[in-house]
Amino acid sequence: MLDRDAAVAAWRRAEGHIYPSVMLNASLYQEYVAVIKGIAEELGDVRTEDDLVLAWHERRDLAHEVIARIAPSMGQLMNRDGLRDAAFCHRHREITREQGKELAAQRLEEAKHTGAEWVTLFDDVTPLGAQRLEMHVRSGRALHTSAELPLDGTRPSWELEVVQLDPHDGTWLLDKPPLLKTQKFDRQDEWEARVQQARSSFGGDQP
Repeated sequence: MLDRDAAVAAWRRAEGHIYPSVMLNASLYQEYVAVIKGIAEELGDVRTEDDLVLAWHERRDLAHEVIARIAPSMGQLMNRDGLRDAAFCHRHREITREQGKELAAQRLEEAKHTGAEWVTLFDDVTPLGAQRLEMHVRSGRALHTSAELPLDGTRPSWELEVVQLDPHDGTWLLDKPPLLKTQKFDRQDEWEARVQQARSSFGGDQP
């Protein structure tokens, strides 16, 4: 079985490197974006996470094909492996947004089947930030975390709230007030420590 988590991590590393590396050159940035979108469009027939991981292993020449078709002026200098992986990251984000409820349900069922204590129902990462929803399987308590990482030099920020989900299907119970109201942090280490503390405090089956 192919390792989905390892593949997604590789895609995110590529995306996190590609965009900042070309931000200061407007024309190069536009060409990179065009190629990434072109590759992602070629992956439009891939509809699930597992199929996307399979395509990543099997369709190695996508970047070369798209660059040959688009013919960007700086194509010979482009990092083709990085472009390809960043495009897979782009398509993965599209799939998770298109099929968010279905993917969350699949992940919850997997977690119940394997006896996992926590399950990540939603995890959206971009070069500018991230959002993550991680649920304690038995109780339905969930950590909703986010990060804003602007590339324009302004200060990054992080947030945490704890909400109640339906433990049967992971539905966000909007009529239930947050178990922990949104907290904002301007230091990543403080945020990470508070997230770990919240995981310990809100995990388990205590009322």
